[in-house]
Amino acid sequence: MERQVIEERIEEIRKLATELRHQGERCALEGLLEQATTILAQVWGMTQERDPHCADAAAWEAGWLRLQMRLYDEAAKWFDRVVAFPASESRLWPSAKLTLVQLCLELANRPTESALTFAPPLAREAASSHDLSPSGLPRLRVKNLRPFQVVRAETVLPICTAHKAIALFRYLLSRRHQAAHKEELLELLWPDAPQRAATHSLHVAVSSLRRYLDPPTGSYLLFAAGHYMIHPDAPIEDDARDFEQCCDDAEQYRRGRNLIRAQQTYGDAIACYQGDYYVGEEDFPWATGEQERLLARYLSALDRLGQIFMIQRRFEPAIDCYQRLLERDGYREDAHCQLMRCYWQHGRRYEALRQYERCAVLLAKDLGLEPMPELQELYQSIQRGVCAPATEP
Repeated sequence: MERQVIEERIEEIRKLATELRHQGERCALEGLLEQATTILAQVWGMTQERDPHCADAAAWEAGWLRLQMRLYDEAAKWFDRVVAFPASESRLWPSAKLTLVQLCLELANRPTESALTFAPPLAREAASSHDLSPSGLPRLRVKNLRPFQVVRAETVLPICTAHKAIALFRYLLSRRHQAAHKEELLELLWPDAPQRAATHSLHVAVSSLRRYLDPPTGSYLLFAAGHYMIHPDAPIEDDARDFEQCCDDAEQYRRGRNLIRAQQTYGDAIACYQGDYYVGEEDFPWATGEQERLLARYLSALDRLGQIFMIQRRFEPAIDCYQRLLERDGYREDAHCQLMRCYWQHGRRYEALRQYERCAVLLAKDLGLEPMPELQELYQSIQRGVCAPATEP
């Protein structure tokens, strides 16, 4: 009788462990890797003495999850607990196999640290020129400030028809060194879809993106603990980020009163801005916000550069800056003011007065407003032949 009770108890534990293991697999398939590992650890603890086969399966799956999360020490501990290769089928095997293949390829293509650390300077420069990186991935050049384009290792990739996949890539690229949780991406790209359908669509988009971007070895997209991110070591050039870096550098020079370097760097930023940040049909609304933010920085760069040219009494390039600014935002009364000053100090009084009149007509027609008092006072000063010079920005 006692033996029967023990056997029944063991069978109850076996059933509970099997149910928990399936629950852990479901969590893993949904991207909840931490939760899945916790459940599998519980299964292993319940069964390591009573059901070795189930314990081996749980340890095997926990090890794969830790490996997928790049937690190598913990993965090694779990794999060390596996006594025999699990006989039962694992629903995690497809992703585990992919993780193993990617890891092996990364290790095979990664230059050793010692090879680069102790190489002569010329050798290190040569390695850099051949786009070697810790990721082992070829260089990507992404054009966002014009119709979207991706160039991988000097080869222009064809237009990708998987619009959601590209939207996913561009969103992660705009937050280059930040991870996005899968729930964030589901809400962003499939806000009205049921959870199950949206999750499936995300997996399809990720798969499509990897097929489009990735070379035969390695991947630009990483997934761990329910989060996606661009590989932090991947050599990726993004003209939108290059533009912002130029703006940041120019601002530092300006604040440091180094107007020569600020002028040069603002010029570089403006040259980099070849067009507005591209907004695709699947990008709204986050990409629209990105487009507006970068456009505001572009207009600010034109304004700052125009001010510097005025201080240098280089009125022709200053006029060009403010004309380009007003082509994008004709209601900027401060820009109308600056353009009027440029015309006046360049000896073009009539054009300065005409600029005020164009501004007044535009504001009255479109907004039902008259020019701000500062603009009116400047107009009157120019009419009288008196106009204050520009001040240092």
